[in-house]
Amino acid sequence: MTSHSRYSYYEILELDSTAAHSEITMAFDRAKATYSGDNPAIYTVFSEEEARELLKLIEEAYSVLGNKTLRALYDQKLFGSNASLDDLSYESLLAASRLQSLDNHVGNATIPLQNQEKVLDLIKATKEWSGAKLKEMRELKGLTLDRLHQITKINPYYIHAIEEMNTQNLPAKVFIRGYVLQISKTLGLEGGSVANSYLSLLGDRTPLARKA
Repeated sequence: MTSHSRYSYYEILELDSTAAHSEITMAFDRAKATYSGDNPAIYTVFSEEEARELLKLIEEAYSVLGNKTLRALYDQKLFGSNASLDDLSYESLLAASRLQSLDNHVGNATIPLQNQEKVLDLIKATKEWSGAKLKEMRELKGLTLDRLHQITKINPYYIHAIEEMNTQNLPAKVFIRGYVLQISKTLGLEGGSVANSYLSLLGDRTPLARKA
């Protein structure tokens, strides 16, 4: 939901909060047909720009209510007492869903309560994933180097080198990418995009060969 919207996703789709999934799908199809550009009658009530914005809200509403996990989070926030409009936005719900699924990635470890908001803020704010950012994320989630090694089976020596972006201690780039993929997925991040970002920051620096 956009931050300026005063309507809930249920109101946008004209649904009761107890609606079944099949009802949500039918309401979405009905609303989309009503407010699409293919319906010329819509422009007697709304401008073209307003119709586009309304259709965007309809699709956003279905993206949340049609997804079991996102709907449960949305309901929890919507019917809670302290949720802001930003908390109810599609982006915030996706971030909260990612945070909620972390137990599956970190061996059922629980993120310290005081760090949960910091984790969400870091995910939202970070555009480029350096070794320092990966280390910050690991520490916020309460994972030691040894615990991350136990989960990923990556040598702590390489995990430390990745976090420090120490090219002298890093393996060949093909291995770096694989290791960063594993680490980022374990931390609940998008593996591919994080690995690409990391390697881009690492640049063309070539790790020095180490003697066996």
